[in-house]
Amino acid sequence: SNKKDLVSDGLVWPNGLTVDEILDRVYWSDAKKDTIESIHMDGSGRMVILDTVAKHPFSMAVFEDSLYWSDWEMQEIVSCNKFNGKDFKTLVKEAGIRPMGITLAHPLLIQSGPPSPCVDSPCSHVCLPKPLPSTEFTCACPSHLVLDSAGTACEDSSLTSTLLLSTSTHIYSLHPQTIGLTSHKAIGSIPSPGLLTSLAANSVDSMVYVVNRGAEQILAMDRETGSVNPVMYGDQFGAISYDPFSNNLFWVDVHKMSVVVHSLSSSANMVAVSSTSSPLSMVFVPEKNRLVVGENGKISIVQLGNPDVQEIVSYKLSSPGSLVYSAQADAVFIGDAASRAIYRWDWGTEEVVPVLENIGEVVSMAVKDGLLYWVEKSGTSLLWISIYNSELSWLPINSIASPNDLLHLSLSGQDASANNSVNMACITAHCSHLCFNEDT
Repeated sequence: SNKKDLVSDGLVWPNGLTVDEILDRVYWSDAKKDTIESIHMDGSGRMVILDTVAKHPFSMAVFEDSLYWSDWEMQEIVSCNKFNGKDFKTLVKEAGIRPMGITLAHPLLIQSGPPSPCVDSPCSHVCLPKPLPSTEFTCACPSHLVLDSAGTACEDSSLTSTLLLSTSTHIYSLHPQTIGLTSHKAIGSIPSPGLLTSLAANSVDSMVYVVNRGAEQILAMDRETGSVNPVMYGDQFGAISYDPFSNNLFWVDVHKMSVVVHSLSSSANMVAVSSTSSPLSMVFVPEKNRLVVGENGKISIVQLGNPDVQEIVSYKLSSPGSLVYSAQADAVFIGDAASRAIYRWDWGTEEVVPVLENIGEVVSMAVKDGLLYWVEKSGTSLLWISIYNSELSWLPINSIASPNDLLHLSLSGQDASANNSVNMACITAHCSHLCFNEDT
């Protein structure tokens, strides 16, 4: 509450922050500008302490008359006078050591005063003391959880979407933006013989569909109850996608070089797309009521029941093995393993443009909260960028994935950016074989 901006201009990448409680000043470093600045807690008296002397400041601390920070570029811990930037010196620099976060411990820094109201609090995750002189507190939760009715314990929220990661044998929920410890949770595994080669979730319910190549079947898994049931059997299944508004499951037939639609209501099948080359990727976009198929040199936009297919041809597309649609950007992102790049096709245009190039072999992607996530072949990191810029971030996932794992991503549960005006007539229709929603 009572949030106030201290600094709102002249910032690019403010990544280090520390507070001098004696002088009531905030110090921060800007890794893009290579500066260290300071300002009073009331927003007055902004001043530059160092300009272009610090090469890539990261973590900061202040004690008595000195500022301390770790420098990523110089790989050292340095200090200077907190008033004027003088007495600049290197404190720690050793071969093979790259300092990250730093903090200071000293008897003078131990706070005196009344005990914290958060001592022995019942909060399951975060306890926030209210401003003095109050002795009360408020419990809080990470963004993907909500407080229970008692206001003390955090629990899963049915109103938020969940990023899913599958390895060769397990499925996990990931929350990479959670502050603190990396949040991941095992939500299911496939029985032996297991080799998970494709993953598809949806924005309506908790059902997740997977291809188990080891047992030659498609399985339906409820991520909330953990129940697993077979849907289809065979060794022909490639990429899969699911439309919750028609209850149709789409899959690539790797033998017949086609995309097949399967009704989960009637168990009827129909070839949706035939090709002279095997489709490499495929995703159904409920917001557009279209099937997008990736092949060598092109992507195809298919309206079910309409023989006219829109083709977006591009020499850039060597092996478009992963597709994902972003409603926020109204664009399809294309992961091309052979080109080692991610491309973007804005809906309704005729051109494919690069987003990132000279990266690893992208094998799967997902979009959540304005961020594009992906995993790479033989990789053990989750990578992401904003759909609005190309600032790269990543998170190690080697605690749950190995270089030998086949990794896939999907989004499950409510998607706040989804278009709620889609046609859902097939949900209540009683078609004997297949049902396709018409455009609204």
